[in-house]
Amino acid sequence: MCGIVVALGLQRPRSEIEKIITACAKKIEHRGPDELKTFVSDDGWCALGFTRLAICDPVDGHQPMHTSDESIYAVTNGEIYNHEDLHHTHLDDMPLASHSDCEVIAPLYQKYATSMFPFAIEHVYNLLKGVFATVVVDLKRNQFIAARDPIGIRAMFMGKSDDGAIWFASEAKSLLEHCSSIEPFMPGSYYAASRGAELASSYQKYYKPFYMEPGWLPSRKVDSKKLHDSFVTSVRRRLMSDVPIGVFISGGLDSSLVASIAKKHLPGAYEFHSFSCGLEGSPDVAAAQKVADYLGTKHHVLTFTVEDGINALEKVIYHLETYDITTIRASTPMFLLSKVCKKYVKVVLSGEGADEVFGGYLYFHNAPSELDFHEETVRRVKLLYTADVLRGDRSTAAQSLELRVPFLDRDFLDEAMSFSAGDKVTGKGKRIEKLAIRRAFTKEESGIEYLPDEILMRPKEQFSDGVGYNWIDGLKDHCAKVVSDDQLTEAAKLFPHDPPTTKEGYYYRQLFEKIFGGYEGAQGLRDGIRKWIPLWSESDDPSGRAQRFHSAAYSQISNGDLPN
Repeated sequence: MCGIVVALGLQRPRSEIEKIITACAKKIEHRGPDELKTFVSDDGWCALGFTRLAICDPVDGHQPMHTSDESIYAVTNGEIYNHEDLHHTHLDDMPLASHSDCEVIAPLYQKYATSMFPFAIEHVYNLLKGVFATVVVDLKRNQFIAARDPIGIRAMFMGKSDDGAIWFASEAKSLLEHCSSIEPFMPGSYYAASRGAELASSYQKYYKPFYMEPGWLPSRKVDSKKLHDSFVTSVRRRLMSDVPIGVFISGGLDSSLVASIAKKHLPGAYEFHSFSCGLEGSPDVAAAQKVADYLGTKHHVLTFTVEDGINALEKVIYHLETYDITTIRASTPMFLLSKVCKKYVKVVLSGEGADEVFGGYLYFHNAPSELDFHEETVRRVKLLYTADVLRGDRSTAAQSLELRVPFLDRDFLDEAMSFSAGDKVTGKGKRIEKLAIRRAFTKEESGIEYLPDEILMRPKEQFSDGVGYNWIDGLKDHCAKVVSDDQLTEAAKLFPHDPPTTKEGYYYRQLFEKIFGGYEGAQGLRDGIRKWIPLWSESDDPSGRAQRFHSAAYSQISNGDLPN
């Protein structure tokens, strides 16, 4: 994980701009503690800051990067997994300053997009197989383009200051002191503008997959081989690294499958570290240990207490920049575990995204129709940048880790989102969730034994539940003690925008406002929050336990079928 900060059009002396951009970069130095570098153009129009977590070409992959004539500069937080192919096929193996995967972006812009024609810009970003938050600045032509990966896996914000300057940063905390307006940068989009008209443009979509077309319902049957092969390719792409890679294992299907595939494609002597966490006696810890033993990973377990989590809440909210209950519940254990991970690895794989793609959350059992089921998977994928992707990025970046999520590879999404929802629906509890991906990785279908059946067919536990049911209960009990009935009754007066309706929500909102509430730009953070609330549910509590088809009701599993 790295961090970017960009300011274009500041009306201040160059020496002052250098101090500002450095100070802004320092606020996200946790994202990249290995190196902090800045660039300010001679006239001060362009200011770039970069905090680096050195992963690919640690020796030479410095940023900001520039073309050989120093007319085009770029900063990118991301991983471009097909960079070698792009270098060969599109850039004719031209000399580059490093072997960093991100260095291809500026020359690709120089070759294809200096015209700023929309189709040319779209072409550049659709070439990239990976994740990115990137800004390219063309000093010769006085223009720039900012862009974010299709799903928003890498964090990015856009801000505007009263002097007419436009800003971009990995986290809003870099911008709050300077921008009166801040918003999350829209995934799958770019923003292109020219000098003197920095604020005169708008987002343009470059990522336009067929599965996001309104009203479209896929009808073809699932192809288990294509699904299998596409996901294996996705995991293999994410093994690109010049530093050690590990994996989060919850003991459920998603992370366990990622771990198994990765283990099979790493060198035999590779010391593959795996990590899990939970309260004493949690279901995830026990299941994760079985997976680790089966795969032969070097496994590490963090056993934390409810008090440990409560003590970390303020730091967690500082890094998340949200007050959403679900995100905070799930992020806190991940934040604590990431501190253990960074002792052993810089890159960690995880299973985020599978539940959105395959309808794995337990409330999907209640979907009224196949069309409703499919449209809800699409909605969840679109909102990932406000939920699990946000959690994954911030919880790990806070501890100077890079998270990689194979289930959200754009090529895999094309495959996984294009087969019939009839092969995904659960029949209101009669079939286990995510059956298509489970079957694709059975020995019968793939010819390879990836996981024992007890893991491959383990029903869904949401992360904040799986670490131990007392975790959520303990949070609620704590909040009930520190927030009075009168405070909750008066919540709308203190928090007129999106007032909390529970004591837990009130407590998190208090912490959020304590940290960010004094800044005008914080309203953009509030506006950008999308609360994680399940549809078709008898409860508005996001916990999996609140759903009718919680896994405790699964008495037996046979070939993916569940009893009525």
